[in-house]
Amino acid sequence: MRVLIILSLAIPIMLQIGIAFLLLWRKLQMRFPWFFAYILYALIEAIIRLTVSGSQNVYLIVYWSTAVPGIVFTVLALRESFLAIFLPETSLRWFRWIFWGCITVSVAFAVWQAWALPPKQARRLIAVILNLQFGLDMVISTFGLLYAGAVGLFGILEHQRPTAIILGFTANSSIALFGWITRSVFGTKFRVLSEWIPALAYIVAEVIWTRDLLCNERTLPGPRQTLQQMSEAMDRYIRILHRYLGSE
Repeated sequence: MRVLIILSLAIPIMLQIGIAFLLLWRKLQMRFPWFFAYILYALIEAIIRLTVSGSQNVYLIVYWSTAVPGIVFTVLALRESFLAIFLPETSLRWFRWIFWGCITVSVAFAVWQAWALPPKQARRLIAVILNLQFGLDMVISTFGLLYAGAVGLFGILEHQRPTAIILGFTANSSIALFGWITRSVFGTKFRVLSEWIPALAYIVAEVIWTRDLLCNERTLPGPRQTLQQMSEAMDRYIRILHRYLGSE
């Protein structure tokens, strides 16, 4: 078990060092300061966890006490990348309604899932922490799906760096959900699997970020229409529909 813990920490540490170096090399630390801060914190966090991995009790205390700041940095890094793309469009009412509506639904589903299918064979505190992690992963996965839908709907292709950041976080949370499901359904029967799935998920995210930073940033033309123009077009269609229905 300790060998698996060491591997799950050593591999991300090497990738985190590489990502930090690439961010500095590409001079992106000022463009994405919160993502850079997240990578530095994750690196320090992994080193501390690796240092205390020899004691299970100390490791668990360190693991859960360092998880909360990591969540804060994750949210800030995601917000940073999202606003780098959609800051002008956040003033559109329909855009806000769709975004927050989907986030609310995902939170409600996470709460219901945690109540209906709590983790088996877990102490109360551990169960609460696992449920909170499940809720966060649900929100991030929904966030990533919303972004993917916006990219497909509006043809947003020019934001390579923030897209890769969001994609990495989305892949991490989406894959990690299977670890929560495994623990909830089977308890500690497949403990190694339920603990390794989140570690593998984070490695996948780091590979996505590393691959993107190794490539030069693409220069593509912007979308043919802005969201503001599409919103105005949508309003016109709605008014036409209202007039048509009112005439029936």
